[in-house]
Amino acid sequence: MSMHATVTSATLNIRRLASTTSPIIGQLDRGARIDVQGRTGDWYQLAGGMDAGFVHADYVRLDSTPVADGFLCHNDELCAPTLPLVPEQTINANKGITPMEQAAAKTWNRYGGVLGPLCQSTSITPAAAIGVLCVESSGQGMTDSGRLIIRFENHVFWDQWGKRNEADFRAHFSYDATKRWTKHRYRQSAADAWKTSHGVGQGAEWEAFNIARALNDDAAMQSISMGAPQIMGFNHAAIGYDSARAMFDRFQADERYHILGLFDFVKGGGKTSRMLEALRRGQYDQFATYYNGNGQAAAYGAKIRAAASAYSSVASR
Repeated sequence: MSMHATVTSATLNIRRLASTTSPIIGQLDRGARIDVQGRTGDWYQLAGGMDAGFVHADYVRLDSTPVADGFLCHNDELCAPTLPLVPEQTINANKGITPMEQAAAKTWNRYGGVLGPLCQSTSITPAAAIGVLCVESSGQGMTDSGRLIIRFENHVFWDQWGKRNEADFRAHFSYDATKRWTKHRYRQSAADAWKTSHGVGQGAEWEAFNIARALNDDAAMQSISMGAPQIMGFNHAAIGYDSARAMFDRFQADERYHILGLFDFVKGGGKTSRMLEALRRGQYDQFATYYNGNGQAAAYGAKIRAAASAYSSVASR
């Protein structure tokens, strides 16, 4: 009996056999829906027999993954602290520091009330946590008007809904089929001119998202990255939520759940994870492989390392 699953990394290799040295026979993109029929060690076998190949279990989430009590967002004590620090605990972010140090200081001042207890609970240094937050969202999860910062991914919406409703999808959305994460465009109707989705502000992201919600609300929720940690909606179970909508509602209501979401995504519902161990050791390239995918792990790792170093520098002054 096969099980439905979702690819959680930017790209995922399909291997002929259950080994990292086995030949690559295909690739899957983040958000791709797959069927797996069994597990061999750290590998899932794709439905269709041996010829269908194997994918690594670290980059796949089964639909049946339960929401466990080990998630931090279910811990009332960790959910209780207020986000901002009291004035005497803040870092001066105004004078004599670099722009990166300023961003790190502002992130700590904004979230330190929750970050401190979470770092102690998970044995992650504040520098590591600040590094990830600065790189993923420039240290901010909500707009100044109080709206959740999102990124709507056209290609994920295709996987979640569009490929079964091709005409309706193509009337509103497009992307580069060879590099699916690029050239995202949208329009309200087939009679309208195409608009660019990314890099032009949250207005465009929300406009595209709302068009998708009118077509299929659940699939649209699965297709956005949310808040300060920019976690995709289809990863809701990986951070302790029963649905992408439940995750969205929590993130929109209170920014503290962005921080809890980051830590839950790193740790999972158990006591530890490969991602958590990499972050504890300061192995940022390895961490980025799990968090962002293989494609740009070195680039993301370098950025996280630089932001973490900036925090350490400014916090010690």
